[in-house]
Amino acid sequence: MVVAGWRARLFTPLQVLVTLVLFAECAVILGVAAWPAVELWLWVRASAPLSGAPRVLLLCVAGAAAYFVFGLALLVVLPLARWLTLSVGTPVGRFEYLSLGAWRWASYNALTLLLRFTFVNWIRVTPFLPLYHRLMGMRVGARVQINTAIVADQNLISIGDDTVIGGDVTLVCHAAERGKLVTAPVRIGRDVTVGLMAVVFPGCEIGDGAVIAAGAVLSKGAKVAPGEIWAGVPARRVGRRRRSTPAQPTRPPSGESRNTDG
Repeated sequence: MVVAGWRARLFTPLQVLVTLVLFAECAVILGVAAWPAVELWLWVRASAPLSGAPRVLLLCVAGAAAYFVFGLALLVVLPLARWLTLSVGTPVGRFEYLSLGAWRWASYNALTLLLRFTFVNWIRVTPFLPLYHRLMGMRVGARVQINTAIVADQNLISIGDDTVIGGDVTLVCHAAERGKLVTAPVRIGRDVTVGLMAVVFPGCEIGDGAVIAAGAVLSKGAKVAPGEIWAGVPARRVGRRRRSTPAQPTRPPSGESRNTDG
């Protein structure tokens, strides 16, 4: 990255300032999400009639339960914060690092990083994770299974019905390119399988019924036709998906009677 003139002098100080502002924003959001969890623990502490070791055990269980209350609260607080902080979503285009577009990208994705580093692994492959991404602007179909924490720019992602996003897949709509932030939508069709630890970059389109093999890296802007299988780094087409056909009823050999009586 090459930054010239006044931007070269201001880049690092502004980067530090933006980071501190994001820290303050995240502290408020985490505090609001923690509020009901702390209230629960304080209520248990004040109400529990036990003493000694049983009381300590009860407070430990209440503390663990409070953690899950905090995590579920984040699923509500973060989408609300998306609107209250004007971090509506990642814009589409090419942006200087010192630009409003880059700020919107950073502020919006900071919200999902809060969930990623605190709670998301507990809700992988559950209905809670697609619900959260939907609240953050992703278009998610029915019965979609998401088994990864590495998702960004949800407002630019669409996933069709019955698709499976495998473990630790990287699904992002942004990249750093020649000193600029570049963003583009990602579209994934219906009944798609994206294998373990595959990478999907900005601008990719994956057609209905396609398969992205484990560890494959789809280059920026790759177009996968319906039913195709892609694998490798960078990923290339290696075949087509075979559709299963309903089993046909077995017929008796010619001349053999179906009547076994007498």
